[in-house]
Amino acid sequence: MIAAKQVDYTPAQRAHIRRTMWLLLAYAIILPPLVWYQAHNHVSHTVSVVMAIVASLPLLGIFASWGRYLSDEHDEYHQAITLRRNAIATNATMGAAIVWGFLQAFGVMPLVEAYWIPTVWVLMLGVSSCAPYLFRGRHGV
Repeated sequence: MIAAKQVDYTPAQRAHIRRTMWLLLAYAIILPPLVWYQAHNHVSHTVSVVMAIVASLPLLGIFASWGRYLSDEHDEYHQAITLRRNAIATNATMGAAIVWGFLQAFGVMPLVEAYWIPTVWVLMLGVSSCAPYLFRGRHGV
């Protein structure tokens, strides 16, 4: 049986994970009733704006948690790795958004809702976190 590798997290990493999990739980609790209410009731413009902002707050908290993590992390190595992964995710996401935007402008691709951009960023962050393991052995990494 292969045992999972035990990872020792820094206190800042543990706090970030804890904050993120609580915010994701809040998002999972908040979003479904708002979507259901919007779909089944006539909602005024003002209430729709408030509902949209409320739905986005936990996700905004997750992005704020990244900033808090970077300021709380005292290990310069972990800080540098995180900044590198964030830069890779940001560049990949912005590059994809630019290409998709031009494809939309030329009528080749459909319109995509803007809230997908941070979703792609999180996915790119995951890919950038896995990249060292995928390319291990190359270039001495």
